[in-house]
Amino acid sequence: MSWRKRRNEGDNQTTKKSKWNVSSDDSMERKQPSQKEQQSSSSNPVEGKGGLNVELHPLLRNIGSTPIIPKNHNPLKQNIRKWFDPTAINPYLNQSDIGLGNQHKPKPLTFNPKGKYIAEGEQLREQLKQEALERKRHEEIKLKGLLPDENLGEQYYKPEFPPSVEWWDRPYLRDTNYDHIGDPSRLILDNEIQPITSYVQHPVLIPPIWEKGGDQILPMYLTKQEQKRMRRNERQIKHKEKQDRIKLGLDPPPPPKVKLSNLMNVLTNEAIKDPTAVEKRVKQEVQQRLETHLAENESRKLTREQRHEKILNKHEKDLSKGLFTTVYKINNLSNPKHMFKIDMNAKQHNLVGICLKNPKFNLVI
Repeated sequence: MSWRKRRNEGDNQTTKKSKWNVSSDDSMERKQPSQKEQQSSSSNPVEGKGGLNVELHPLLRNIGSTPIIPKNHNPLKQNIRKWFDPTAINPYLNQSDIGLGNQHKPKPLTFNPKGKYIAEGEQLREQLKQEALERKRHEEIKLKGLLPDENLGEQYYKPEFPPSVEWWDRPYLRDTNYDHIGDPSRLILDNEIQPITSYVQHPVLIPPIWEKGGDQILPMYLTKQEQKRMRRNERQIKHKEKQDRIKLGLDPPPPPKVKLSNLMNVLTNEAIKDPTAVEKRVKQEVQQRLETHLAENESRKLTREQRHEKILNKHEKDLSKGLFTTVYKINNLSNPKHMFKIDMNAKQHNLVGICLKNPKFNLVI
């Protein structure tokens, strides 16, 4: 078995070598072109220089191999000039001045003239003074409200110059300017078209409003909420004063306000002993408090004479402000009932006037 195995391995090696030799021969044959192909390629240079038979660009023919860059190559120092001679001949420069650049030129000793800094100080003070005046003028214009609005671009508006003749003087002048304003012959004062006459109009003097009724204080009217708040505050103040007087012993303390709802809480022992008598007494106290309340309300009411006097006082107060007159036109007053109504209304409202009768119409003043 070992002998046969070795023999088979030797046969396999020989077959591999033969195959290798055959492939190498074929490759050599492929590498060597035929004579006809060489002639055709030499005769036609376009063929064989690209997969698409495109000729190489002329600028790319002379490109050689990639240059070898040394290890100490620095690309940042490639743009630096290797040498520069500032003394080289330049047709645009004076060669005699090239070497004099670094030499020290001594400056002569110069003195400031007398009054130089005084003049500069005066000039500076004058400038500050002008700026202060300009700021003051700007503030005055701003206070008067004449400052142009920059949002609207008013600073770019063209200023209007005054006219040669104002519109209120034009009817009185024969010229279009004020050059002959002193000459009476050039003025329009005494002819048919004169704007001024010999008649003088005296307007009726109207007294000012504040002198009619004197110093009048307008009444202040409160809302319902404000009125309730004021009454509540007044009641609190009165109740506090009453409590203070009771604490000081000036007034006796009021009896307990017993009602049927709080009977058992206020009169505990008495209500348990005799509830019927306690209930009767509580009802009497409630009735007494109600009668006292109604009596106080009646006492605060005005009598008929007091009401009439109050109305008269109100009318007199209204008359002090001024009299107001109204006129009524009535076509027919033949019915005596109408006259009676007019008379009674005037008496009831304290009106003063007159009634004029006429067959055509009647007037009530």
